[in-house]
Amino acid sequence: MKKTDTVLIAVILIFLGIFVYWGFKTSNVAKKKQIRDTTRIHTRHKESKRQQLQAVFKNDKVWGTLVYQNGESHKIKSVSAGYANYDKKIKNSSSTKYMLASLQKSYTATMIQILIDNGKLSMNTKLNQFYPGVRYSNKITIRNLLDHTSGIQMGEPAPKVSLTSDSSAVAWTLSHLKSTGKMYWSYTNANYILLAGIITKVTNKPYISVLNQYILKPLKLKNTAELDTNIINSSAKTYIFGNNIILHPVSYSLTSSELGCGNLYTTPLDYFKFVSALENGKLIPINALNELSRNHETAYSAGFYYFPEGQRADGIDNGYYNFYYDDKSKHANMILMLNKGVSDTQGRAMIQQLENILVA
Repeated sequence: MKKTDTVLIAVILIFLGIFVYWGFKTSNVAKKKQIRDTTRIHTRHKESKRQQLQAVFKNDKVWGTLVYQNGESHKIKSVSAGYANYDKKIKNSSSTKYMLASLQKSYTATMIQILIDNGKLSMNTKLNQFYPGVRYSNKITIRNLLDHTSGIQMGEPAPKVSLTSDSSAVAWTLSHLKSTGKMYWSYTNANYILLAGIITKVTNKPYISVLNQYILKPLKLKNTAELDTNIINSSAKTYIFGNNIILHPVSYSLTSSELGCGNLYTTPLDYFKFVSALENGKLIPINALNELSRNHETAYSAGFYYFPEGQRADGIDNGYYNFYYDDKSKHANMILMLNKGVSDTQGRAMIQQLENILVA
């Protein structure tokens, strides 16, 4: 072989080596870049879902908190917007206390079922056993009261001063309700105030004591309490919907009359734990829940509106807008509590938007 041929071969081998080396190095760099880009995409996707949820609050110009579970995950997550107390610059969070309003009805219904399981009541127990002065009370059953089919009607008149006992709240209701004898569905707080009164009569204990015994202590719900001065000072203020920051007027005297159906305050996280425990058989057995819910029949029963795939509940009072929604077929479970909103219609529309994001 000539010397020139040897040199040429050597040069070619050197260039091939350089090409292979840089190709290998470039490939590694490309792979690392691909991994980084993939990580960024996943991170952006994770952030974007949260950002999309927050965007619903921003677009609707509301303040409050969403607590939710989605997909197969059992992890409880939350997003919040706005302020629990604007003057003190305290922001809303999953631990902010909101007035529970009508979402409290499911707590009252659960205690009634516990008393039924303990042999103290039955679904067919008549109202006249406790309040014989109510017209047609000999026909009205516990089941009727739970389902708003008692024929009782009543608005929401507010006492001139706050009521300070369970008995005074029941007495206020008894003096203002109208019993028609027409046993069709008609929603009224009076049914649940009477149920709360029955709880106190059967147990000979205040409503809050029975609540603590059967629900709050077993579930360690330390942020749920009845209306009092401490709650007024520590709970979220409500604000009138709009661009300006204006406090919504709150009738605490009205709240004091809503025993068993609107005088509790809780955090979104505490409420979420309650409904989860109820649905999972940790508070009452599943067969008892089936009795209470009439086997989840598509209708209102015991504090919830049932539909084929799950249940929902609403609670609107004194500028608070609360919505519970659980669609088991889509694995979308959420509680939305607002202290600056405009209507129940807006809240339900928000729930739909939020669900669409969660299941996407």
